[in-house]
Amino acid sequence: MRAGKRLKRGCALALAALLGLSGLVQIRAQAAGGIETGRLCTLTVSVADSEYKEDFNEMKIPVSLYRVADVDVSGRYTPVEPFGEMDFGGLSSETKAEDWTVLAEEAAGCLEGTEVQAVQRQEAAAEEGGSGEASAVFEKLATGLYLVVPEATYNKDYTVRYLFTPYLTALPSSEYTLTGAGSDEWNYDTVIGLKAEGEPQYGRLNITKVLSNYNETLGRTSFVFQVEGRDETGALVYSNVISTTHEGAGSKTVTLGQIPAGLTVKVTEVYSGASYELVDSPEKDALIWSDAAVASGEHSEASVSFTNRYGGGNRGGYGVTNHFDSDGSGGWTWVNPMTESPATPEE
Repeated sequence: MRAGKRLKRGCALALAALLGLSGLVQIRAQAAGGIETGRLCTLTVSVADSEYKEDFNEMKIPVSLYRVADVDVSGRYTPVEPFGEMDFGGLSSETKAEDWTVLAEEAAGCLEGTEVQAVQRQEAAAEEGGSGEASAVFEKLATGLYLVVPEATYNKDYTVRYLFTPYLTALPSSEYTLTGAGSDEWNYDTVIGLKAEGEPQYGRLNITKVLSNYNETLGRTSFVFQVEGRDETGALVYSNVISTTHEGAGSKTVTLGQIPAGLTVKVTEVYSGASYELVDSPEKDALIWSDAAVASGEHSEASVSFTNRYGGGNRGGYGVTNHFDSDGSGGWTWVNPMTESPATPEE
């Protein structure tokens, strides 16, 4: 299982040219003719140009479409409910991409607390058994201004959650109104791109120590485990140490969290108690499934188990092993071994 493709922070917007619409209003002078306001349109949302299309082609991304404004033959927009308070009067060929982003966020905010239904809701997905790119097609749409709202979605193996920013698109559009150059013929069948921001996911590892017998004379005994994970290049991306302490025969489980999902970790029992010996292998591998994958019911938390028995001898002893949990932002938090909770640093 791969841990998502080329995750990096970025602008989660539709095609830059789309958001930089250079003339959604007051465009009559450059257009070949007036808008046919009674004509139906088609909008296709495609992932063909996305850097994450390898993941997207294996996903089903819900996309909702809301009609924000009417358009007249001259290209002037009049907002409809629940977007009635929005003002499109200041739009012109000078409107910048960031201004369109603000308008899209404002439009998305208008949906909060309302029960307005989407005009249409489709899933951007590749055809089953096909080799084409994932897409969603919205048909029989009235002319106007639309808000496109892709829903946050996990990739196939739940290692990444993709977040999409709502954006605005106009139906119809033209090459000229999108780029400021090229044909000014109205296009009533528009294709737009889909870009995203990836949010890496994390999971947990359970390590169980089983003691088949126990020497009460020697008292408490501890076992220490080293956990390491390397990425596809061989670079060490996760390393931690954790221990169990026992006061009798039986089993005890400890858990490590915030391990990168999709990572295969090697768990090694590096200390097997003062007078105890391993019954099975000292090294075991485990594939880390994200918390989201576990919550879906499709997978279980990663788990390994080691069994030991009293091997003779009279050396007793136990210890406390510090371990650290990732904070998810490149840092680490010391976990208090007495409470198994994150410790507060002293001033």
